[in-house]
Amino acid sequence: MKRLLGGVLWVGLAGAFAIGAGCGGAVAPQAPGAQGSTMTETSASCERRAPRTGAARYADARQSGAVALAQHGDRTLAYVADEDSMVVYTIDVDSKDELARTPVDGSPAQLLVLADGRVAVTLKDKNELQILEPPTEPAQQLASLCKQALPAEPIAMAATPDDKQVLVTSGWGGAVTALDSTTLKPDFALDLPREPRAILIDERGERAFVSHAVGAKLSVIDLTKSSHDVREIDMGVTTASQFTVRTVAERRRSGSQGYALAASVTNSPGPSTGGELPPISGGPTKPAPAKKPPAEMPQGRIFAPMVTVDPGDPNVRSQAYYGEARNGVPKEAPMVSVIDAGAERSLTRAVMSLGTPMTQECLLPRAAATRAENGTLLVTCLGADTLLELDTRGADPIRLERRRWAVPSGPTGLAVDERASRAVVWSQFEGVVTVVDLNTDKVDVVNVSYDPTPEKKQLALGRLLFHTTDDLRIANDGVACASCHPDGRDDAFTWSTPDGPRQTIMLAGRAPNTAPYGWQGKHGDLKTYLGNTFSRLGGTGVQGAELEALVKYLEKVPAPPRNESADKVKLVAEGKTLFMDTTLGCAGCHVNGQGVDKTTHDVGSRAVADVDDKFDTPSLLFVRGTGPYFHDGRYKTLDEMLSASDSEMGHTLHLDVHQRESLAAYLQSL
Repeated sequence: MKRLLGGVLWVGLAGAFAIGAGCGGAVAPQAPGAQGSTMTETSASCERRAPRTGAARYADARQSGAVALAQHGDRTLAYVADEDSMVVYTIDVDSKDELARTPVDGSPAQLLVLADGRVAVTLKDKNELQILEPPTEPAQQLASLCKQALPAEPIAMAATPDDKQVLVTSGWGGAVTALDSTTLKPDFALDLPREPRAILIDERGERAFVSHAVGAKLSVIDLTKSSHDVREIDMGVTTASQFTVRTVAERRRSGSQGYALAASVTNSPGPSTGGELPPISGGPTKPAPAKKPPAEMPQGRIFAPMVTVDPGDPNVRSQAYYGEARNGVPKEAPMVSVIDAGAERSLTRAVMSLGTPMTQECLLPRAAATRAENGTLLVTCLGADTLLELDTRGADPIRLERRRWAVPSGPTGLAVDERASRAVVWSQFEGVVTVVDLNTDKVDVVNVSYDPTPEKKQLALGRLLFHTTDDLRIANDGVACASCHPDGRDDAFTWSTPDGPRQTIMLAGRAPNTAPYGWQGKHGDLKTYLGNTFSRLGGTGVQGAELEALVKYLEKVPAPPRNESADKVKLVAEGKTLFMDTTLGCAGCHVNGQGVDKTTHDVGSRAVADVDDKFDTPSLLFVRGTGPYFHDGRYKTLDEMLSASDSEMGHTLHLDVHQRESLAAYLQSL
């Protein structure tokens, strides 16, 4: 759904990102719907003060990342976004030294070097985009030019081929915004499905492709029409293995962890090494037939690293908690979906087991880049703390691993220096830059002046544990806490369990003061609840100081950034009045809107597979971004839930359309 942009409204963003009727609008019903925030500027203009000086954009890179390369004479520089320290580092990739450290006005998510050398930085906790100007000498700090307010949690950016526009995704805001690359004035804004992340634009500037942290989908934005239609590519797959027995009604797997996108190179990389696909890592070396021509690298492809998920059948009680492995394929399995950009369809139709679980598979992919030299795909993996090189000539490159390198923990950023055949990796959890020579496999570590805030220091161990994969204390199949709770939120899945269907609950910003925990309210504190969760996942349990650290992290895991929407004040106030009305019965259980009554209720929501009929009152904080709703995920939107006739939860059936809209607006303001 297109968002209205008015001149006066945009300056304060009052109404530019209004919540649609119901929940998020018709195009993206599960999107939180961004609200406005007041724009502040560090100067009157976003344009360069000293044109044609300082570092320039590296080659024609137009896609953002936590690492962005630049060129200063014959020196290759890397700008690195450090969320913990709230700074941007300038690294000399050749000498492997930190040259400068530039503080920014928030937590920087990603960087994009614009055509004129300016550096765009998304400040995800401030809902702003900050523009920096490069200094004459790279050892100096970058200078702040201006800031522009955006929908909640701006993350990734991409520039159009003509460099006239920059498109920015907003994760919690469920939006994409197009800005004039010179002035930063908005051209248009659109609603998208939940949790958009990476974005890239095709070579002709006709379409933008957007990944999502939840759901097996890729959004396609038509840039040729004034309506900027949004289409969707389904990346769901079936299971393939020697045990598979195909049926007409075979359940398709969905997905999550869509944090990265990379496009194939369009120029011919030259002959590849050997006439067959290189052996998968660890496999026997096989000489190429002398007469067979080299296999060509695919053109016009987009690679979407993700995790394919089978949450089980919510109508059937499963033997294990949270889904089961089927046909030898784990409930969560890594995959790279190969997209035919021209046809707008996925070429990856099935997923198969990579072998034995707990083998450092890429269950939390975070950054990706292709190599023009040989057409391979590089992917960084949280949890496993690795950099993978994958062959892109198969339907699922994750099964064609060529090499891997161990890197420091938390690899969230990646950029490829084609000229020197090296990769630059940023590891956020350790605050370290790694330079990997792709010719010799040599790995060099660049220590930077990493200085996280005191709170980030206190939460470091808990964050590391939360993102740890292949830890038998947590789960017996390799998944991490972050597998079901990306960024501490929820994966939008309803999982099958022996107790019945269970929708994943958001953790970020909700853990304190919402005990008891779990849908059935059986656990009075987080320690007990975590111990039970580990047991249900087949883990042996985390103990001692590490358990304390994990609890502390859950209590403090960053909540999504809020926005205030001036044009919704009246509607929200009307909705609050309705919510507090005792005849509706909302505030009795959801105390004052933000609290809970700490007990279970039978509201007639028992599903066919449920064992019990009473469920704990969930928190409504940040409810606008946590659809689907109810313990079994039966309602896709808030409006659907409020207008349902099969629920005994409150009394809202008599409300008219405007009243439901106002009540939904209040809920979305929490």
